[in-house]
Amino acid sequence: MNIVKTATRHNMRRLFLIAVLIMHCSFLKAQMLALKTNALMDAALVPNIGLELATGNKTSLAANGFASWNIYGMKAKTYGFAPEFRYWLSGNTFSKLFVGIGATMAHYDIAARKTEYFGSAYGGGINVGYNYWLSKHFSVEFHGGVGVYYYHHASFPVTEVINDIPKYNDSGWTLLPYQLGVSFVYVIK
Repeated sequence: MNIVKTATRHNMRRLFLIAVLIMHCSFLKAQMLALKTNALMDAALVPNIGLELATGNKTSLAANGFASWNIYGMKAKTYGFAPEFRYWLSGNTFSKLFVGIGATMAHYDIAARKTEYFGSAYGGGINVGYNYWLSKHFSVEFHGGVGVYYYHHASFPVTEVINDIPKYNDSGWTLLPYQLGVSFVYVIK
């Protein structure tokens, strides 16, 4: 008898989830959606891509991802994710001046000078920017801000051979630029 109740509950949850997804998709159909890339990160050989969804007349949500490997021949592997909420001061989403608040999560394995750093960083910040329309679907966005990040990593001499993942031996907080860039934006709809 308990197996039947469990199966019924499981099917009801599945139907509820499907109904929520269908309603969510119909909601997205009428929303503006943009695809973007930060040209400054691209120039630094850190490929990135972002999606931004209008959630109201003055608000939007963005999700940006990035990754890199062996930048300019140096050992430098990074990858991360940066969600952001934006409030558009002009009264229209994707138009003119905005203020954003977001977070960043990143993992890195970088050799700089004679030291290698292997670890992660987590943080958030606030930025301001301006979106300038070039045509009906294309715009360019200038943005920058400041953020606070917590990092923890292992640092060791590059000449040292490490067979296993090294133990973290350094951590702390640091103030860094947040979402600094010039982004090219394509508004899908």
